[in-house]
Amino acid sequence: MICLQDEFKKHGYMDLLEEGVDFDIGFNLEDFFDSDQKPDELLSVFLSAQCDDLFLLLDGNTMEINDLCDEWDKRIRVFTIMNGKKEIVRKLKYNIVQLIVYSGNTPDKSREGNLLMSRKIIIKGDLTNKKSIEIGDDEVIELPFYMVPENALTPDEVQMKQLNQLIPEESELLAIMKKPHEIVKRKSGAKVQPKYYDKQEFEKIKGWLER
Repeated sequence: MICLQDEFKKHGYMDLLEEGVDFDIGFNLEDFFDSDQKPDELLSVFLSAQCDDLFLLLDGNTMEINDLCDEWDKRIRVFTIMNGKKEIVRKLKYNIVQLIVYSGNTPDKSREGNLLMSRKIIIKGDLTNKKSIEIGDDEVIELPFYMVPENALTPDEVQMKQLNQLIPEESELLAIMKKPHEIVKRKSGAKVQPKYYDKQEFEKIKGWLER
């Protein structure tokens, strides 16, 4: 079993509902709900480190799944309309996810295909401790970021070095590219045969392509 909240934090997400969070996120959570009336079903609001993904962690046991999705699609619609001119919300607009966790019988998951206002992901977990939700290995793979290595966007230095070795020297390449094209007519005069490179240059280009 894996702690759901720990997986978010391990991948650089911040829980905006966690006490002590002091970060200017560029929008107001009160556009989702009144500060003194946080919905019972809302457990966490996770924002990615790049501020381009927002996950609303919802308790799927609180109401029927379709009602829950409809309710939060309405809230998301209001949020995006009220903050539509803010740059961060323009980045988030199509990357707001309802992550719904249930612990009883498997609900109707057809809503996962409804992307009208937000993406929906419905997974099973142990909600005994809602601050530390336990989910199985077969459920955690549903998280879009789970299979992406932390260094996925970091250039591979070894591959960069190998690639540079395969690319011809700039001066050498430019000399061949700028060489005037010569047209040599066959003695028969019946055809025109273009001759762009001599044999040595052709072998050099062939060598680059074979690397």
